[in-house]
Amino acid sequence: MRPFATICTVALLLFGVAAGPAQAQVDRNGQDVIWARDIDGATITLDGVLDEEVWQQAEFVRVTLNNDTFYTPGGGWASDRDDIVPSDPVDATVHYLRDGNTLYIAVDAKDASIGGRRNFFQMDGIVISLLDKRNRAEAFAESVPANWFNGQNTDEFFYSWMNRQMVEDSVGIDPEFFGNEAARDTSGAQTGLPDLTVWDGRYVINGVANDDFNGNAEPTPDVGYTMELQFNLETLGYDMTAPDGDRMPSTFGIYDLDFAYPTGAAGESVRTRAWWQNPWGGDMPWGAAFVLGRPDVTVNSGPVPAVMEPELRLLAAPPEEVITVDGMLDEDIWGMDPQVSLQYQASEDDLDQLPGFGPFYTHWFRPGSGDDAPPVVDPSRGDFRLFHQAGKLYIGLDTDDQAINGRPGEGGGDGFRFVMRNLNTDSTYTPGGNIPALQFEATIDSSGVATPLRDAFENPAVQVAAFLKGASTAADPTDADEGYQMEMVIDLEMLGYPLEEAGNQIWFGINYLEGDDLEIAENSYNMRTWFLTERGSGPMIRTFLDASTGVSNTAVDELPNQLELLGNYPNPFNPSTVLRYTLPQAGEVEIQLFDVLGRQLQTLSAGRQGAGTQGFTVDASGLASGLYLYRVTLKQGATIQATATGRMTLVR
Repeated sequence: MRPFATICTVALLLFGVAAGPAQAQVDRNGQDVIWARDIDGATITLDGVLDEEVWQQAEFVRVTLNNDTFYTPGGGWASDRDDIVPSDPVDATVHYLRDGNTLYIAVDAKDASIGGRRNFFQMDGIVISLLDKRNRAEAFAESVPANWFNGQNTDEFFYSWMNRQMVEDSVGIDPEFFGNEAARDTSGAQTGLPDLTVWDGRYVINGVANDDFNGNAEPTPDVGYTMELQFNLETLGYDMTAPDGDRMPSTFGIYDLDFAYPTGAAGESVRTRAWWQNPWGGDMPWGAAFVLGRPDVTVNSGPVPAVMEPELRLLAAPPEEVITVDGMLDEDIWGMDPQVSLQYQASEDDLDQLPGFGPFYTHWFRPGSGDDAPPVVDPSRGDFRLFHQAGKLYIGLDTDDQAINGRPGEGGGDGFRFVMRNLNTDSTYTPGGNIPALQFEATIDSSGVATPLRDAFENPAVQVAAFLKGASTAADPTDADEGYQMEMVIDLEMLGYPLEEAGNQIWFGINYLEGDDLEIAENSYNMRTWFLTERGSGPMIRTFLDASTGVSNTAVDELPNQLELLGNYPNPFNPSTVLRYTLPQAGEVEIQLFDVLGRQLQTLSAGRQGAGTQGFTVDASGLASGLYLYRVTLKQGATIQATATGRMTLVR
């Protein structure tokens, strides 16, 4: 017997690739994903001249001022002059290719006034942020760092006409290499050269830098510039030659400083910029994109694979299950495994269990953590579980905290902060700018009650509650507590969040707040640990609210010894239905759809699912009424473990 076994699972996927539409999601290619095709035996000469034929086959992202495409959630554009309409705004296309584990990034920029000054970001050029896997490994080499911050994960690369050595706006200057991967001499001064073990670059300018006359008597515009950059992916901790490939969180911004602006007006200038997910190099505070590479995706392989899957899927609670917001996580649905577990100074093994790029973008901070700081005697673990039901998002926290402070707020309080991008169309933000974040925070007060703070405070769309486990008390440093649970429910519909327009997706991060007031006051401390996002800024995880329901705490005798289909509901259906099936073991699940003639129509990835009863929603929006067959396949790697075939009816 295995009574009341938890079967509810959430798919944490790298990236699923589908041959057809999966649950009405859009293809992420060009939005926050770009494939770096392998050049398949061709060669690239790093000279800044984009004359190799393979560049014509590269995937690319174009950014402009007032870009037609807004790269949700972090893309955008800006100008430092509100008094004029720039006649030569930023306009650049950035291309990606790969030769094994050498990544090539090319910039093709239209610019009539090329150059730069000594001041930071007073320049033309590109700023790139790459998540460097080495940084965590180096930080953890001897001991887990006391404090671990966002900027310690990313490497900054920018190649630009900002020249710190010049006194005047020198004519004809070359672009320089900046960022933490620019080489330094023994005195610590930047040499303006790259670390060749990591990256290198070249450029070609069609004009003269810092000379809008180009040596002529009359103003003569430049035409533009091109750049070629190469990066050693192995040095950065990636292997895109592995059978399943790899992905690298990355962003870029293109900066455009125009002199004599408008043309001929001496002393005038305007600065415009546009970016893919994030404008900065040393961090990713607004958003993150992903560069993907795989051996079979080459310049000769045809269209790149569609990328439909988010980093995280949240299942739905069964519609009949009643969820009471009382702080007690005792309803069946809470029996699922946590999707996010946070702890101050977590081990590398624990970090690696986090979804998305959370293993490399989870951080912590403890004020006063120097050599004389008191030791952390109770680094409790916060387990977060999330699901949705009828347009509401549920977040549950379960922790074994032995010192519940009872002090509301971040400065020593116990609780959490849930940060979510606000896609409400009624919210106010500058077009092209960063989408603002909502911060729903709750901590426990001295009476053991959950206090809503920030955007959760007196918000009718948000409910919070806390439950002290066992004999736990709040604000009593003389006892050892057993921990607490906390519930938060956010009514997304009441909040005005456009779930349908957003493709049933949200972007979020979590901050776990923990303060320990001890019996000896000077031994007390507080700390916080955040998954992706500490407060209102930071990258957030793309999350899909799956219509598949989670079945939990269901009494079962034994796991089945074969894959069994449980039918689909509703049936007939229009346009979507949930396939239900029971798996004899965990593995990768694939769904294939066929018409009655046996012609394959779609191949959908349900990702890795656990043993037991599972579900997957199929969207048939593009199909006509009729009878269809579906095949569920369970795999371990490339090996098929089991298959089963069923039928369903679509009625328009």
